[in-house]
Amino acid sequence: MIKLQVKVISWVFIILTGFLCTPQIESINTNFLELAAFEDFLRSQHLQQSLVVRIKGGDGDGVGNGENGDWQIECHQKLLANYRVQFYQPGISHNFEDLMYYGAPRTAVLVPKFEHRLVKRWVYTVASEAGYFNNSLAWFMLGFSRVSQPDEAQIVEHLGGYKMGIDADITVALKATDNTSWRLYDVYRINQQVPLLVLRKGMWSPSQRYKLMDNFRSSWILRRRNFLNVTLRGSTALTEKPSGFDDMEYLADDKQFLQLDPMQRKTYQLFRLVERLYNLSLAISFTDSWGQQLANGSWSGVMGQITNGEADFAVCPLRFVPDRQLYVQYSPFLHTQSIHFLFRHPRHSQIRNIFFEPLSTEVWWCVLALCTCSTLLLLLHILHEGRQHGNLVERRVAFVWFTMLETYLLQGPATELFRLMSTRVLISTSCIFSFMLMQFYGAFIVGSLLSDGPRSIVNLQALYESNLDLGMEDIAYNFAVFGNNSRQLVRDVYLKKICRSGEHNIITLKQGAERVIKGRFAFHAAIDRLYRQLLELRIEEHEICELQEIMFNPPYEAASVMLKGSPWREHLAHAILHLRATGLKQFNDRLWSVSKPDCSLFKASQVEVDLEHFAPALFALVLAMMASALVFLLELLHYLLTAFRPR
Repeated sequence: MIKLQVKVISWVFIILTGFLCTPQIESINTNFLELAAFEDFLRSQHLQQSLVVRIKGGDGDGVGNGENGDWQIECHQKLLANYRVQFYQPGISHNFEDLMYYGAPRTAVLVPKFEHRLVKRWVYTVASEAGYFNNSLAWFMLGFSRVSQPDEAQIVEHLGGYKMGIDADITVALKATDNTSWRLYDVYRINQQVPLLVLRKGMWSPSQRYKLMDNFRSSWILRRRNFLNVTLRGSTALTEKPSGFDDMEYLADDKQFLQLDPMQRKTYQLFRLVERLYNLSLAISFTDSWGQQLANGSWSGVMGQITNGEADFAVCPLRFVPDRQLYVQYSPFLHTQSIHFLFRHPRHSQIRNIFFEPLSTEVWWCVLALCTCSTLLLLLHILHEGRQHGNLVERRVAFVWFTMLETYLLQGPATELFRLMSTRVLISTSCIFSFMLMQFYGAFIVGSLLSDGPRSIVNLQALYESNLDLGMEDIAYNFAVFGNNSRQLVRDVYLKKICRSGEHNIITLKQGAERVIKGRFAFHAAIDRLYRQLLELRIEEHEICELQEIMFNPPYEAASVMLKGSPWREHLAHAILHLRATGLKQFNDRLWSVSKPDCSLFKASQVEVDLEHFAPALFALVLAMMASALVFLLELLHYLLTAFRPR
């Protein structure tokens, strides 16, 4: 009887346990499916780091009268075995923002009940204020579809009040009414002035797994290229704007005054293409400087507007400076600036005699010695001829000298004067030597006039040792170029030549260009700006061909800047790289560059022997005439003295 009672009681407990455990088993099975969907999400995002939000209490009000929001530990075993997992329980453990740290790997956040009150208070609010609804976290939120409300409206109801940007990576998975599949939605907003955007992303089911629509297989940057004509704030610096021009009109002008603010205006043409690429508009704020850090730690100029939140990004390029990198993030480079010394190279480093230049001094001495020896040898031949054939020729030295001079000038004496074969060989050999010397000599002079003259000032050392005056443009990056350079030569150029006491060599671009045109002045400035200013001042073509560039510092690159973690950084980087890959950036660079004339064609059409080249010959002739006049006066004086001498 007792055994029968025990059996009845045991069966009663077994039956009750079965009824009570069935919902829990079903819940565990459901949790396994949701975790399987999350694992597929991790694989699709190529992530290894995950953060699981554990919720106590079943309903959205935190009351535990429904399905428990926390999952059993059995459900997490596979997740723990394959991924690095953190757990966070809202309202009990430490703050949500304390789990994030600088330089952390990209993390996936799993929210089992995305509409739960505790999640909104301790997770969403904190993430919204700290800016965690961005691409640094991949959110995977789970929920249930409602028959009475569309999925999109339900998502907007629970997430529409939080701050998120265009780089938000939020996937909401709502369980369908059949309880066997989840509908996936992509959630983001362009900026706070635009309503939340909810787009159907795909579906997950145990049979088909993580299935995305075709348009979601490409990059999220390409999917979110339509900014719905929102207005973004840009900042730029105008430092040389002429009076009478509107700021925006001057910035957009790509025809006039191209030598003024070229970096900012050239870069703005690229941002006009970005406007069309992303269907957005730019509201530009203007300032008078790129930005310097003040004593109180704040920034002025463009940097100040970026760090204060007055602008989303810079429309003008800024140099890569270590002090700025602590506060802002750079885009890919937009502009490359070459800064050189430019000057008109002196036509000759010293006074030269072009009639003696083809031959060295040693060669000229050898020619003179050869002429002397041949003259003395001819005198011996004439004396020998007089002994053998009689007095056919004069035996004076003057006759020998003029005969040899005729030979070297290719005139030659009469053939019947000399009968000895040795004398004729001497005169013939001297004539052939003179012919070869004169041909080489004349060809070298003509070739030197047609060819480019050698330039001796071709590096910074030669420029420093020259007698040219040196100067630079009064602009911020010039002081950085000389001040941050560790080479002693560069420091000497700056301290001893540019900043020489009593001279004003740090001047404006226009003043520097005017002094370059005058000559004997080397000016350090952005080379494209300086060339355009020279053209504006009507520099002659032959003066352009005399210009010489000396570069001692590599070109620097400049880029746009934005706040660290800016939602626009990926789109701006994509736009710049796209413009570079399509050649539009290079085309824009060519539009703002200066084409230089072909100096070889110019010199070929303008070759002339000027007074500088012909002066040595005139000087030699005048000197000979003066010597002749002096000798004439001496001869005349001797004649007069002889005539009046008493006999």
